[in-house]
This record gives sequence, structure tokens and C-alpha cells, in this order.
Amino acid sequence: MTLPKNLQEIVDDIASMSREEKLETLIAYAESMPDLPERFRDERSKMEPVPECMTPVFIIAEKDPSGSITFHLDIPKQSPTVRGLASILTNGLNGCPLEEIISVPADFYLPMNLHEAVSQQRLNGFIGVLAHMKQAAVKVS
Repeated sequence: MTLPKNLQEIVDDIASMSREEKLETLIAYAESMPDLPERFRDERSKMEPVPECMTPVFIIAEKDPSGSITFHLDIPKQSPTVRGLASILTNGLNGCPLEEIISVPADFYLPMNLHEAVSQQRLNGFIGVLAHMKQAAVKVS
């Protein structure tokens, strides 16, 4: 399986961590996730919802002239696990072209053994976020 470079580095890093390190890393990713840019705050109707998540998650993608795609997500700060998982995806996929984004398999996360740190319900949401990021990327391309 070939993943975008940044996403592969994240997968490799997390794969070697203990359960406690994975939890700490998810919290760090959650804390580093930027707020939704001001220009999108009044445009939630244009954002892609992720109904697979129990937490309200909304995604919007932008494409720059070079063809790179950047994702912006709106996730409550009171949901650090979901923010952390989503931040893994934005850190791994932002700046990639559409072809690389849509080629990421839904099970790419398996080598990270995230099931050691988060519930299956959260992992289902994580898979849903990836699917909706792909949809948002296709919409802007």
C-alpha cells in the first residue's frame, strides 16, 4: 500500500508506540488542530457533514492553483479523540493532489493498531471522516 509521504510517516510513527503513547499523541494532534478559518464559519451548509461520527464533524476542501488540496474541519474542542484522529488525516493529506487522496485505502490505519487506544465506534468515525474528505476533495477538483 502506497500512502502520501506525510500520512505514511504518521502511520509509521504511531505503529511503534505503546497504548499510552498513542493516547498522548492523539491529544497532541487534537491540540494542534487549527480552528476553522473565519471565512468558513458562516458556511456550514457548504461543508460536508460526517454522519458516521457521534461528534458533529464538518469538512470543507480547497484546491490551490497547483492542484493541491487543503482540508478544514470543524470539530468541537470537547471531543479530543475525534479531533486527534481527524488531525492525523489533515496532517497526512493536506497539500496532496486529488489522486493521492482518493487512493488512500479505508483500512490504511490498521498498522497503527489504534484499536489499542480507541473504541471501534471512534475508528468507524475515523473511516467516515476519510470517506467524506475524499468526497470533499472530488467536489473541489
